[in-house]
Amino acid sequence: MATTLAQIVSEIAKLSIEDQKRLQIEINGLLASHEAGVTSVMEIRKQTFEKKDITCPYCDSSEIIGFGNYNGKRRYRCKLCQRTFNDLTGTSISRLHKKDSFIEYFKCLSKGLSLRQSAKEVGISLQTSFDWRHKILKAFKDVGCAKLEGIIEGDETFFLYSEKGNKQLEGRKPRKRGGNAKSKGISDEQVAVLVTTDRNRNIIIEPACLGRIKTKDIEKVLGKWIDKKSGVLCTDYHVSYQGFAKKKELKHVKLKGSIKQYVKENIYHIQNVNNIHSLMKKWMVRFDGVASKYLENYMNWYRITRKLGEGETLSNEYLTYALQSNKAYIPAKNIKQHKFRT
Repeated sequence: MATTLAQIVSEIAKLSIEDQKRLQIEINGLLASHEAGVTSVMEIRKQTFEKKDITCPYCDSSEIIGFGNYNGKRRYRCKLCQRTFNDLTGTSISRLHKKDSFIEYFKCLSKGLSLRQSAKEVGISLQTSFDWRHKILKAFKDVGCAKLEGIIEGDETFFLYSEKGNKQLEGRKPRKRGGNAKSKGISDEQVAVLVTTDRNRNIIIEPACLGRIKTKDIEKVLGKWIDKKSGVLCTDYHVSYQGFAKKKELKHVKLKGSIKQYVKENIYHIQNVNNIHSLMKKWMVRFDGVASKYLENYMNWYRITRKLGEGETLSNEYLTYALQSNKAYIPAKNIKQHKFRT
């Protein structure tokens, strides 16, 4: 049965003076918390704009002019496409009505809580928890990444291809969580995730393809992060890395694990990247399996944990990262799924 405002006021009038005062303090606290949350979002976006030029979230043009204010947010207009936008347009928080709850959700994300735990803690549905998680993880893509240089280590690791949640599988029977591939070794049943890092601890992690990796897959993932003659590439003997190194005019140091060749000249190795593989797979265990179409989002999340750590006290840092992109907004129903080359 719905309760009207008049009924609520009537019930409040029945309280003692002391209880009414306590209630007033509680309500003021809730209102202050909401305003503080929204204000913090605006402040973070303002700081982001101060560090780089404002660009149009629709066409990337930097030809921007001020266009008044609306609902407390400054508006802009793009001279090129003539569209208007505000400080939050294009961010993961754009068009959300429950912005205060969304901000609270970052505490759950920074602690690594499950979807159900997050939904319960914030007071939202399980579906909303799923939608918000993937909005945020999409916003992390490329944020905090930097050009790789110096000694660059590269290697791929594999995750079993998963269609978790698909109730209409084609070509095979459903398998229990985890399971094994039908064929031994590397096949199209495995998702290759390329991990690359330099000695400055800059990391790029991204699913590349199904099965064995090819030069064009490496170029697609790393092309914009490695410039020509920017350093030394350390990998195994896979021929695809040789093709990429040649294209980028990099010195290429190849290590042959089959003969236990792990280090060359006491400096060239891929031990850092292999350590990332190991820690990343342990971190992924908490999710009890991830559908491969969303694997890229979880790789974004893991990379951010490497940079920031985990814990409730880091929720503002996670929020700051998520608000750096004005290309992150997507309606929940249109959350992009990663497409793999076979």
